[in-house]
Amino acid sequence: MREDETRQFKLGISKHETREEHPLMAVVTHGVHLISMIVLIWTGFFIHSPFYQGSMIINKTFHTMFAFILIATGVVRMDWAFFGKGSAPSGGRAKIRDYKFFLPQKENRGKLLPMIKYYLFLRGTHPRTQKYNPLQKTAYVSLILFITVQIITGFSLLTATAQFFLPLTYLLGGTATVRSIHYLTMWGFIFITMIHVYLVLTETIHELPLMFLWREARVAEERHGLERDESGE
Repeated sequence: MREDETRQFKLGISKHETREEHPLMAVVTHGVHLISMIVLIWTGFFIHSPFYQGSMIINKTFHTMFAFILIATGVVRMDWAFFGKGSAPSGGRAKIRDYKFFLPQKENRGKLLPMIKYYLFLRGTHPRTQKYNPLQKTAYVSLILFITVQIITGFSLLTATAQFFLPLTYLLGGTATVRSIHYLTMWGFIFITMIHVYLVLTETIHELPLMFLWREARVAEERHGLERDESGE
């Protein structure tokens, strides 16, 4: 990694968002996940309580189909995170295995509260963090947990697989309880997604061309009043 990229990595500063930071695999799976989530939420609300003159059969079919699409792309994304060529830190081009960015990192240690203060406008400077700050990592991990709950409860409600999950259904208190868990978890998805959108718009809006068009874009170096290096540079 070149000296200027090393400094950017240390400070969390990026003069130029690179394709290596968000490789094509990450961009494609992110887009598929986004579409799948929108369809699942829309059809999920309809299945729970029809709010327009639509077909229940069609909505259930799309709900099931996009659930399998979400699962499939999730497996592909996880496999790529551990065994793919990886991605680069902010502004860099040297790649490392992608899963490492989601693990605890010393650069993020003790930064959760300062990040919350920053987003609540109680702090003027942006804490120096790694590629993903603690709030972003919390949101991503929460989404994985919510997806897992949705998969289990969804298969418990699906006619073709309900028999296999019958012991779990009884353990949870019956079909009505499982349906309630499935529905409430969807609201968890919506809440986390809203947080994610807020973080994107306040933190990394300059990355949208990369995430949706895979197009690099230059940004200002000292965005968000970022903290300076401890050396005073």
